[in-house]
Amino acid sequence: MTAAAHPPAIQATRDRLLACAILALMAFELAWLALGWWPFRIAAFGAMLSVVPLSAHRLGLREAYLLTLCATLTACIIWLHPDPVTAAYTALEQAAFLMAFILLIGLIQQAAMTSDAIRECGTYLTRQPPGRRYLAVFGGTHMMAHLFNLGVVSLLAPLIKRGTEGVDPLNPLREHRQINAMLRGFSWSVIWSPTAVAPLVLSTLLPEAQRGPWIGAGMVIAFIVMLAGWLEDRWEWRRYKPRPGQTAPPFPARAYRDFAAVCLALVALTIGAMVLFDGSVVFGLMVASPIILIGWLMIQKRGAWPPVKARLGEIALGHLPAAAPLAVTLACSGYVGRAAAALIPAAEWAEALGLEAWPGWLFLLSLSVGVAVLSQFALSPIMMAVFFGSLIAAVPALPADITWAALAISCGWALSMTASPFATVVLLIAQATDHTGRELTWQWNGRFSLLTVVILAVAFYLLAGH
Repeated sequence: MTAAAHPPAIQATRDRLLACAILALMAFELAWLALGWWPFRIAAFGAMLSVVPLSAHRLGLREAYLLTLCATLTACIIWLHPDPVTAAYTALEQAAFLMAFILLIGLIQQAAMTSDAIRECGTYLTRQPPGRRYLAVFGGTHMMAHLFNLGVVSLLAPLIKRGTEGVDPLNPLREHRQINAMLRGFSWSVIWSPTAVAPLVLSTLLPEAQRGPWIGAGMVIAFIVMLAGWLEDRWEWRRYKPRPGQTAPPFPARAYRDFAAVCLALVALTIGAMVLFDGSVVFGLMVASPIILIGWLMIQKRGAWPPVKARLGEIALGHLPAAAPLAVTLACSGYVGRAAAALIPAAEWAEALGLEAWPGWLFLLSLSVGVAVLSQFALSPIMMAVFFGSLIAAVPALPADITWAALAISCGWALSMTASPFATVVLLIAQATDHTGRELTWQWNGRFSLLTVVILAVAFYLLAGH
């Protein structure tokens, strides 16, 4: 039964209960991570599991498929695993963490969606002259994605669509190039972003991976990918000459100053939470997100509490229930990734494949390409990140440093977003622009994706110590 089939009163009641379950999950998961008290852990599990039936009227085929897969893997664990309780608990723990994390990080996006400064920043990026528009849209999307994730796509895609409407025959070309720049900029931000989901999940799965070198190497790779994409864009459209006389709009200094201030506040709050509770970067971000939400809304509403309270009510009763399908998807992805890895004897497979003797760069490239290839079968990159991360954690000896292995998996996620028509960001852009996922990936970005594979091969060859 769909949501529309329910009477409004029943629908509203279910959404209120769903919102309460989600809020409880976020609170209990934060309390567990901060204090480590078992009642909070059990309560978080209970809240997470209650989200599924309460959001059933909002779930689709994707969630039904993933929930069925979770049930199947649970049965396999009970039947085949030597320690089914521990295996199932570990998978549930990953699911609860991912559901709470994506919901908490999404709160920042909700504040950004009503910010005039963010809208000015996005408008400025899409109105750049042709000669620097690619770099502006790629770089701007790349940086803004760190703060509010898919919200930057929700902001920029309509701006690009609106700015390329009309009878000018070059407008489809302009739309094509700007969408490419936006998709590529968002995709490759995840390999070093302090707030991207997959790298943060990998940090919890592979605690020995050093985040500093990982971020540094990721920034260098992303910069090279940006330049390579810009050159590829210039070469593809080399026969088209920009219209003379076009100038850039005035730089919105105040808007970018406000954006930078929010970024600095997020960093400060994250570090503060890490120090106060002796937690990880992931935990710090989860604590900082609701604080940033309230503080940013207070600034937007000029300190007036009634409109802030009204907006918080909209987020609690509107956004959180609407975000339940994504939260269930990520929770299932985390559960499937951990459960599937628990059923595979990683050490035995590694020995059978002679993994320790592989060239380091080939091992790293195989991880990236493996994630991208599996994404063609509609498998979530988060699921693949959890799966590969869990497998690597169980292998006694790797042919490459574990930090670079974690980087390679996150690079595979980036690669999958320009190569797979099933990636979430691709589906979001397709919905906003009326282009198909196959058109956005295989047709428009096929050559770019192959080019990035070559860049990764060279980068991994250098990182592996050659």
